Parts: sequence; C-alpha cells; structure tokens
Amino acid sequence: MQPEHPRAPAPLRTPAPRADLLLPLDGVLSRPPGRPAYYVLERRAPGSDEVIQRGVLGSLALHGVESGHVLRHQQVIEDLVRHQARLLKERGGTAQPLLLAAPDLGAFGRCVEEAVGRPPDHESIAPDGGRRRVWVSAGPWDGGPPALPPVLLADGHHRLAAARLLHRRHPGAVADRLPALVVDHGRYPLTLAAVHRELPGLDAERAAVAAARVARVDEHPAGPFPPPGPGAFLLTGGGRGWSVSEITPAAMAARMRFQPPEWVELPAAVSDRVLIPALCEDQGVAPAPRYTIGDPAPGTTALVLPPPTWDQVWAGAAGGSGMPPKSTALGPPPPPLAGCSA
Repeated sequence: MQPEHPRAPAPLRTPAPRADLLLPLDGVLSRPPGRPAYYVLERRAPGSDEVIQRGVLGSLALHGVESGHVLRHQQVIEDLVRHQARLLKERGGTAQPLLLAAPDLGAFGRCVEEAVGRPPDHESIAPDGGRRRVWVSAGPWDGGPPALPPVLLADGHHRLAAARLLHRRHPGAVADRLPALVVDHGRYPLTLAAVHRELPGLDAERAAVAAARVARVDEHPAGPFPPPGPGAFLLTGGGRGWSVSEITPAAMAARMRFQPPEWVELPAAVSDRVLIPALCEDQGVAPAPRYTIGDPAPGTTALVLPPPTWDQVWAGAAGGSGMPPKSTALGPPPPPLAGCSA
C-alpha cells in the first residue's frame, strides 16, 4: 500500500514566528561536549542519492500548543497518554523526537543550507537501507535562536500530550520541552498513509456477513488483495478478503450523530464508530483494535483503511475537533537521539 505524497498548504490564520519555539538541544554530537546545539538531519533514499527528508533537530516548547504554533491534527487515546506519561517519568524524558512538518522553515533555512554545504559530522545507514547524515549547526545563533513559523505535529501526539499532562501536574519538576525534528515539508514532503485496524477474536467470514447488513460487500478473488480506494475498506482474514463500501445512510446516521460533521468523510472515524462496533456487536466481542501501518498479521481479522488526504489532515489541524486517534501514519520517522550519533 503506497503512501500518498502531499501538497503543503500553509496553516490558516498563521501566527507570527516565535524565537523560543525551537531551542538548541543538549547532547547528541555537541562540540564542545555539553554545549546545546541545533542539528541538521538528512535522509536519502535506499540505493540512490535522492534526498527524501531534511530538517532541524532541536528542543520544542510545550507552550507551542497554546500559542497556535504546534498544530495537532488528530485526537489521542487517554490510555496511551497515561502509558507515555509513565514512560516519561520512569526514564526522565524521551529519546524519540517528535516529528513536525514546516511548510516554511523560516530563519532555520539558513541553518540547513549552511550545514549541507559541508561534509556531515556523522553518517549511518537507516533501517530501510537509506543513508542518514547529521550535521552540528555552526550557525551564528549567539544573538538569539531563529524564529520558527507554525508547524504541523506529524507524529508524537501521545508523547506530547503526556509531557503536557506531567508539566501541568508537576510544574518545575518536569521539563517543558521535548526533542523534535522539524522537517522542510515544502521541499521534502512527508509521506501520508493510513493506520489499519487488526481485530483479534473476530471471525472474518461472520464479520463479512454482518458488514453486508449495513454496507455493500464484495468478495475478492484469491490472491493479493487490492488496497481500498476512497470510501471503501478491505476486510481480511482467513486468507479471504472483502471490499466494504457504500455504508447505508441509516447506519451512518445512527452511529455518527454525536460526532463532528466532517468525520463522516474520514476513514478512521467510519471504521471506529460505524463498522468495527457493528461487526463486534454481532459476535459479542468487545471492540479492541490493534493498530498497524504495515500489512495485518497473518491469520488475524483486520480492516484495511484507505489513506486520508492532506486536505483532511490540514483541516483537522485547523479545526477544533481534529481527526480521530490513529488516523494517519506520517513519515519517515526521525531516529532516536542515540541513532543520530551511533
């Protein structure tokens, strides 16, 4: 299932850039050791010199959410936020940077251009076989950090929510910043794919029969199943696959009446609020989906979603409701901080 490559429209009602949004980060490849610095990260495609990602690694302010500079596009699952909060407390922070997309890097553009014009300070192989290069920024930031325009939070919604929760409960005792990679989304756009739902304990054939009561269901011939197109889903399990589409207006109205109106167009909302409850209720199984961005595990009943669009992502960031949790898989993700120097 191929991820969609995006357009990069600017957020609506753009606040002015802030100089305190992204500050230098401690550690990684600091020279001299212990001195905070910005880092430029670059990723190249496997087997070629094509640059697929460039960005600046720094320390992101949690208050960027309140000021409108960090735009979250999807909601969170409270259990996962509490889990992330426990990890943050136990580990004293996180080594996994947030991923943010900047349609415009603003003054940080100079930081990137200066770095990539010289040999990298560190180079390694990414898990996909591509090359990853890191530079310590030598920019003249003694007069103050560069100002950063608003950015889209692409990955890390639960980590950010957990950090903000801990900071509210223990101000001064918990850091008010997280490591973050801000990518140049305008020149090297992120990929956009769907997050699929595995449904353990659900019989696939019975699920297809139940789905036919509220939607059009067409079984696919044996073999690799085509990915679902807009407005459709792929139900798989037991080596069989069914296309699920044209959900009845009655089913949509009954199960979506208390949701934001724009959610009727969002695959994750329709799957989580309409299809999955209907299939699980039919078999007396509590809905407990597992989330995957790859192919569902063999032998597991799953609902494969079509990818959302970038218009939907930006609308979720600009609106007050956001998209449902686990609506998008944006990438490629940044490496852990240790992966930048090891």
